Amino acid sequence: MLGYSNMLLTAVTRFVSWVGMLSLLAAVIITCADVVLRKLGTGGIYGSVDLIQLTVMAAVFLSIPYAFLTRSHVVVTILADRLPGPVAVLLHALASGLSGAFMFAIGWYGLEQYQMQTEYGDVSMIFGVPMTWYWLPLLGGAFLSVAVTMQMLVESMVAFIRMLTPVGGHE
Repeated sequence: MLGYSNMLLTAVTRFVSWVGMLSLLAAVIITCADVVLRKLGTGGIYGSVDLIQLTVMAAVFLSIPYAFLTRSHVVVTILADRLPGPVAVLLHALASGLSGAFMFAIGWYGLEQYQMQTEYGDVSMIFGVPMTWYWLPLLGGAFLSVAVTMQMLVESMVAFIRMLTPVGGHE
């Protein structure tokens, strides 16, 4: 079961990260086009700030789960590489648990802001885009990161238990 959930989580995380990267590409294209149009004297793209803020929020928060999944975050390898196997695995489990708790807190407090923005009906300054749209990538990325880090925590704990279990079964 863990294998199937791992494949599903990997597929979802990879898809979400592609959406994030396409959002980043959109932000770059909008920014470049806006700069060029301003240089040509046409005044730029109307509402570019709204669009860029939305696409950058999506790019950032939709790519975080994939960074967790691929273990692309910064690790102090000078310390981690010198630890004995079981200690390193426990340290990885601790890091996964703390990362999951941090991302859950971001998601939880983001959900409160999302609900408040929904109640107030806030919209962006130029296009009138509902501000809740800005919170959706944050919420999706944060809670998907929680799922990824909890899977990593379980995998670390299973690896730790296997390290402590004798290979021949019962002795």
